[in-house]
Amino acid sequence: MAKGFFRTAVFALLFAGLAAGASAQMTVSGGFALSSVKGVEVSGQNMPVEGGVGIGGNVYFDYLLPLSIPLSLGLEVGVDGGSFTFGQSPQTTEDKITAIPILLRAAYHFDLFPKLDLYLVGKLGAAFGIWTGEQRDFLKNNSATVDTIGGVAFGIDAGVAYYFSPRIGIFGEVGFDDYMLKTKISSQGSSETLKAPFGRFLTIGLSTKF
Repeated sequence: MAKGFFRTAVFALLFAGLAAGASAQMTVSGGFALSSVKGVEVSGQNMPVEGGVGIGGNVYFDYLLPLSIPLSLGLEVGVDGGSFTFGQSPQTTEDKITAIPILLRAAYHFDLFPKLDLYLVGKLGAAFGIWTGEQRDFLKNNSATVDTIGGVAFGIDAGVAYYFSPRIGIFGEVGFDDYMLKTKISSQGSSETLKAPFGRFLTIGLSTKF
């Protein structure tokens, strides 16, 4: 019954938008991103870690729904890298985590100015990680098994895009995108869980309307 009600509500909204003369539109955006590793925890124990700022790239596909209210749905994929240091000087190891997020996006566009698009966007999905570096190599060389890194990903961002032509513009998004990456480390019959909260906080790039 709930599913039937949801489908009816969606079709009613689409019909209302079409009746109001609203037009659908696809926007493809891509840019460079800044991210960071916020801390590393092993089985509940915080580790001495110095996080670093990483650089990545992301692509967004947003579909402005044919409704009388300015809502868009979309898909976001990317690659974000961040470095961090285990331990305390002089006994430290340098490692890196590369995150690959896949997120669904839903945005509300305020539609205040002809060439300027101000919007709020929420995101939900998953992220996969690749861990490389001295600590990872040390575990591998000591017969430890490290499972695939992954976790839930979500975000809330404020965005702005300026279109200097009908189809081409620049955009920026700033906010809180969190990848809750974790993996299990197994060795000699025991296991520990490593958590590496990883997040993107800024993306700047180009947008194209179709």
